[in-house]
Amino acid sequence: MRYVDWLKGFLGSEVEVTVSGDIVVGTLIDFDESTLSLKIPPTIHGPPTDTATIPLQSVEFIRIVSS
Repeated sequence: MRYVDWLKGFLGSEVEVTVSGDIVVGTLIDFDESTLSLKIPPTIHGPPTDTATIPLQSVEFIRIVSS
């Protein structure tokens, strides 16, 4: 099983995504064969959107935060 198939069961769940040198925390809202999309809290000096799009090739680890 590919892990993108496994992620289907976790849409809407809070996740922590580790990329090189950073951790992005948010709610998994969408994914496809090449990217993950997370709803993230707004940042003070960041972009005006609340969506982070992360290329799958940059992902090192995905942790599903239990509720």
